[in-house]
Amino acid sequence: MGLLSLIFPDKCPYCRQIIRSGLSECDKCRSSFPSFAEERILQSGDRCIAPFRYEGGFRSAITELKFSGIKFNAASLSKQLARVLADEAAQIDIVCWVPVSRKRRRERGFDQSELLAVKAAGLLDKEYCCLLKKIRNNAVQHELDSKRRVSNVKGVYAAARPEMIKGKHILLIDDICTTGNTLSECSRVLHSAGASSVLCAAAAMVPDPEEKNK
Repeated sequence: MGLLSLIFPDKCPYCRQIIRSGLSECDKCRSSFPSFAEERILQSGDRCIAPFRYEGGFRSAITELKFSGIKFNAASLSKQLARVLADEAAQIDIVCWVPVSRKRRRERGFDQSELLAVKAAGLLDKEYCCLLKKIRNNAVQHELDSKRRVSNVKGVYAAARPEMIKGKHILLIDDICTTGNTLSECSRVLHSAGASSVLCAAAAMVPDPEEKNK
């Protein structure tokens, strides 16, 4: 492990500077983390919370996790997810995530949202379970306009473990909240399966265009 650390040293997810073994980000980036979480009410009526805005180094950390397979980044991102969710933990029964398709999972070798959810659940001392399944492949959301994004996620997800959903207060995690359509559709499926409540969270949130125009 020592030799590997010398050859492939850990790097800060946000600035890519080499960091000491055991750290999940550099001191400089940690000191610049926002004090307050991003928050939005989704189309489903559920709240969504995120530690970061999807911009700058925070965006780079997620895209490298998602598209370059740098799983190390998940450690810091999940810690920050757990931080902004700490006050909500008492109301959470179980943690789940927005699943990728089987094809996408094979291509990447892992599901980045599952990785974030499992790590965050551990930090929050909560049970986690795959409660959703993707039953239909759809177009990539970020390649569509806002109108088509709504219809693009309809009928894409289904309940995977209905017996684990009914009556539960569920934390649903995704990597990015852009328009919130995917989280809203997944939340709708969970509510339809009998969830008592659904709280959504993401590692980063794209600023609401309406907020920019205010």
